[in-house]
Amino acid sequence: MNVAFLFPGLGSLRAGMLHRLPDTAASATVLAEAEWGHPGGIAQLDTAEALAESEVARHVSLLVAGVAGARALMEDEDVRPAVVAGHGLGGYAAAVVAELLTFPEALRAVRLRAELLERAEEPPHDIGIRMAQHLATIPRRTHTLPYVACTSGACLHGNANGVFDDLARSVALPVRWEEMKASLRTAADRWVELPPGRALTAHLAGEGPGAAGPGPGVQVVSVEERGIAEAADFARGVAGDAAGEGDFPVG
Repeated sequence: MNVAFLFPGLGSLRAGMLHRLPDTAASATVLAEAEWGHPGGIAQLDTAEALAESEVARHVSLLVAGVAGARALMEDEDVRPAVVAGHGLGGYAAAVVAELLTFPEALRAVRLRAELLERAEEPPHDIGIRMAQHLATIPRRTHTLPYVACTSGACLHGNANGVFDDLARSVALPVRWEEMKASLRTAADRWVELPPGRALTAHLAGEGPGAAGPGPGVQVVSVEERGIAEAADFARGVAGDAAGEGDFPVG
């Protein structure tokens, strides 16, 4: 069986999200790295007030949560994804896990994205162009994992330019849900949503208004809902194979 790591977008933010991350060595290391890379530190970024008032707080918090959750699964639980995908801004965390961006590079990029959106001086299409110009300064690296683009649904491997185009365009273009799900179904039969997400998992499992399930034979689970150890067991196939165990079996 193969596992997909899914990184949620801004709709999944909630107060206190960084303080509820998995209590593991890898997660703590990400938080420490973020402290060095974000002016003023991150201790107050996930307060209700900060998330309501600051686009930078929203962007940085989401990136930190996704990367910390992924590294906790990979380094502390030895769960290796077969593919990664992100919902909008979540694509930046997916690109870090695929080793197309370093964590410091991603922090700088999402801060710029947030600052441009907060100024509201340009339309989203032009902000996308600005993001493409910034990402063009980052060295292209070889994928370690396939990356499913949210703006096209294509599964990209060996195409760093395509990934960076997706990251830039995500500020202006809608998510291609059905195309994304089709690509993910081909690559993995177990999908794990990283912190702080719940809404993306619910959508993919067909629980929200107008949402359709991922398809026969696919199961999805949220680290936020189930915790790191149970999500890791699910990814390894240790738990959640039978209906009624709480993992959103679909099909």
